[in-house]
Amino acid sequence: NPTYILDGHNILYAARQTFLEALAGGHPGTAAREALVQRLLQAFGPAGPEVVLVFDGSEAKTEARSERVQVIYSGGEGDQRADKAILRLVSAHAQAENAAEVILVTRDIKLARRARKRGASVMDPGEFLLMLGG
Repeated sequence: NPTYILDGHNILYAARQTFLEALAGGHPGTAAREALVQRLLQAFGPAGPEVVLVFDGSEAKTEARSERVQVIYSGGEGDQRADKAILRLVSAHAQAENAAEVILVTRDIKLARRARKRGASVMDPGEFLLMLGG
């Protein structure tokens, strides 16, 4: 099974129409983040791939939302906080002993390029959401 690493806010912006009702003033807040988590929990059961959803967050924390779905808030300062956390995860997963394929879901071109250099493949958020069923 592959490991999916998700660029949370990037997905919410890219799939704005899907999460429209949950966007606060056009920006993804708590409701939109939770809507995405719920979508993942419905799509990925205990036998599915590992899914790691990463958001910017001033306070670093990790929530195991199910056996296969983890939500990470990056902590730290500045605009690229989640990007740094994502690249660390990509590297760690790609170098793991029995490394499964690592797939980064983002539309961020620079982040995608840096992740590919670390051994990940990249999937567009629209394609990923279609895979989840819309």
